[in-house]
Amino acid sequence: MSLLGGGLAQIFGAAFGSIYLPATLHRRQAPTYDAGGSVVAGAGFADVSCRAQVEAAGYAMRSAEGFVDGDVRILILSATLAGAVTTDDEVTVSGKRWLIASVASDPAASYWDLRGRAA
Repeated sequence: MSLLGGGLAQIFGAAFGSIYLPATLHRRQAPTYDAGGSVVAGAGFADVSCRAQVEAAGYAMRSAEGFVDGDVRILILSATLAGAVTTDDEVTVSGKRWLIASVASDPAASYWDLRGRAA
């Protein structure tokens, strides 16, 4: 496994996993429909444990379109989470739930870089 093929994500996960906080990613689930198009199971969230930290938004994030005063930067270690993060998801860190307004990742895929907005 190369460093940019996931190896660096594993190294970051091992190195920083103990200092990132326990968190929960709430993945949005799509509704289930029957043959007639009626909803038989509503949309909701599936909770997934991960490790994250919340920081003040930096200059680039504050300058981005859609930034609202009070938005924060949330980093989720990718080694602690299977699959991608989307703006349909939400995340809880230290008991506070955040909507995800934007999602990016570093080139080595070691963390998900999110702009969070209080839910």
